Amino acid sequence: MSTGAQTRPVSSRASAPAPPARAGSSRARSRSRGRRRLLVAGLVVAVLLTVAYGVTRSPLLAVDTLRVRGTSHLTPQQVLDAAGVHEGDAMVWIDTGAAVAGIESLPYVRAASVAREYPHTVRITVRERTPSAWVDGPAGKVLVDRTGRVLEPVDAPPPGIPQLLGATTIPPPGGTIDARGAARVAGALHGLAAAGTASVERTDRGIVLHLATGTEVRMGAANRIRTKLAAALAVLGALNGQPVSYVDVSVPTNPVSG
Repeated sequence: MSTGAQTRPVSSRASAPAPPARAGSSRARSRSRGRRRLLVAGLVVAVLLTVAYGVTRSPLLAVDTLRVRGTSHLTPQQVLDAAGVHEGDAMVWIDTGAAVAGIESLPYVRAASVAREYPHTVRITVRERTPSAWVDGPAGKVLVDRTGRVLEPVDAPPPGIPQLLGATTIPPPGGTIDARGAARVAGALHGLAAAGTASVERTDRGIVLHLATGTEVRMGAANRIRTKLAAALAVLGALNGQPVSYVDVSVPTNPVSG
């Protein structure tokens, strides 16, 4: 009987290969890197925007010169107050549209423009309305332009412009009277014609000019105004001072006097 020790076969364990990396872990790392890049980019943009905003608010781009052109009846300060633009304002943040709207709300202003001239200048240009007639209303005398817009109250009308008669609605400055046709005729008068016209009246028969000499110029409808005025001046010139009660140019190619 054999006494030798029974040997067991020893099995050596082979090294198992490492499990493959999970796809989910790789995607997570990629997303993390992407978020970090976005965060850095966001911080850079925020810093740049802060710096840019600071520059626009700095004295480097602040208004230090305000120029107003075109005023006659208004003062430059009235225009600036209406525009809402002041020295020290940031050039970049001036709302030119709002400034123009504010200026054009002034009764005397027909049109306005506001322009930035970098680095420090704002230029405002105004076109004013011209008084064409005056109206005597319940609240006193007011000046109106050729569109019938009420410009301002006056104690005494300036010389050389006629009175406008026949208006029944006379609003405060900035509003428009209802006798617009008569206002258009008054606005078409110039020089001696304006000085020699005492009043322009809206009547049921149309527009009538009352001359300083006492003669009426009957114009009919408020159309072909310049043609009718030229016809009236031609007739009065041909009369050579001979007194007449009226000149009718409602049909300007066939004027009548009497």
